Amino acid sequence: MPVAGGWLTSLTNPSAHLWSVAKQLFEAVDFMHQHGVAHMDLKPNNILIPVNGGRLTVIDFNRSLRVKGVEHRFRGVVGTPEYIAPEVAAGNGLYSAIRADLWSCGKTLEELCDKCRPSTDRNTLLEISWQLWMKTRKSDR
Repeated sequence: MPVAGGWLTSLTNPSAHLWSVAKQLFEAVDFMHQHGVAHMDLKPNNILIPVNGGRLTVIDFNRSLRVKGVEHRFRGVVGTPEYIAPEVAAGNGLYSAIRADLWSCGKTLEELCDKCRPSTDRNTLLEISWQLWMKTRKSDR
């Protein structure tokens, strides 16, 4: 499928598209999980969007896993180091691939927010990304 645009963090005016992009990212991740797929390598370089805004596209499902639900557990380190959930990076136990995706989604959202000017919207989305990091980690202990 041809996709025009660039990586998520290459938006020309990310502040103007922040809520739309965040909503689309959450919808895309939810859609994958509802259909039994954990991406396992969510990061800005695997999320494409038209440079001036529009519908985003998640790409590169090479590391994706079929999942039966949030409690379905896996073992092994999968993903790009800066975007791997800590419980995955530790490599010493079973983890929820869905929760790992949510952690990576939060990390990706935080990176997008870093490209935006300070605002209430940005602060709200940074809080959401922090919650994704903390809640997913606590759930896998």
